[in-house]
Amino acid sequence: MTVFSHGYYARSDDASFIIVSGAETIEFLQSILTANIATMPIGSCRPAALLTPQGRILIDMMVYRPSDAEIYLQTDNARSADLLARLRRYRLRRPVNLEPSDDMQLTLWWGYDGTSAPEDPRIFPDPRHADLGCRIVSSGGSSGVSSGTDLPPALDTAEAVSYDNWHARRIAQAIPEGAVDLQPERALMLEAGLDKLAAVDFEKGCYIGQEVTARTHYRGLVKRRLMPIRCDGPPPAPGSDIIWQGKTIGTSKTAAPADAGQSVLLALLKLEDIHAILAAADAQPEINLTVDGGLAKLCPPTWCLPLPVPTPKPTPKPASKPASG
Repeated sequence: MTVFSHGYYARSDDASFIIVSGAETIEFLQSILTANIATMPIGSCRPAALLTPQGRILIDMMVYRPSDAEIYLQTDNARSADLLARLRRYRLRRPVNLEPSDDMQLTLWWGYDGTSAPEDPRIFPDPRHADLGCRIVSSGGSSGVSSGTDLPPALDTAEAVSYDNWHARRIAQAIPEGAVDLQPERALMLEAGLDKLAAVDFEKGCYIGQEVTARTHYRGLVKRRLMPIRCDGPPPAPGSDIIWQGKTIGTSKTAAPADAGQSVLLALLKLEDIHAILAAADAQPEINLTVDGGLAKLCPPTWCLPLPVPTPKPTPKPASKPASG
């Protein structure tokens, strides 16, 4: 067994942290977040979300458990203050401390050699997919990924690259993050595939939005899925039209440059359209799928297959004939 070395790393330019501590930290977070916080081992991280009572995603986040005494909640800069305000509202009189941290930074590390993570409390393997590597929570100045940041010595042999490189890996694996991928008060956990990424636990008990989320899961009511698409040209802007056979079937979400002059992006598409596109691609590879005018291809990752089959629309009942007099 060898320790991780080499690979690539990039500092996140959009991560904010909230430190949660106190005697009832686990119980408090367990009662409001979708993930199972109580089963998290020390040294691990796990995706989670805060939902509306109607089961729509308000804020997605990554939860870190560095010790028995603290939990870190990490979300994007634009929504960190909102998350903190909502947590304080739900806390009531619980003995729980909630403090924003201006000194904590997130660095992503992936593509390394070796089979085990270094023994360093700052390093958290990303549980969502092996391609995403590790997440490093460190402290330091605002000078970027450099000597001004307290990074583990293991990164001395790794190469610093653009943050877009990590986004391209995330998008290619259909893993959503942030308000563009998960539109606040509209996105659903199961449509984003977050149930398969340990971001929601159907056995842990009540949390905000639990009833609707569980009903969607057990009744198989998913109608859409977030899928990666590879397209020609530079990354399209969020909201670019995705067109198949002359019809707009969706719009793009986050995107990042890939190799060979192409890009990868995420899109929320109807399951019936996804199945039709994949079936047509098997029969005729050159199908007419475009994004922002550039040729494109739907590329579902292995972990999301098989995709759910859309619930068939109910057959309308024939109108009854009026009784003859």
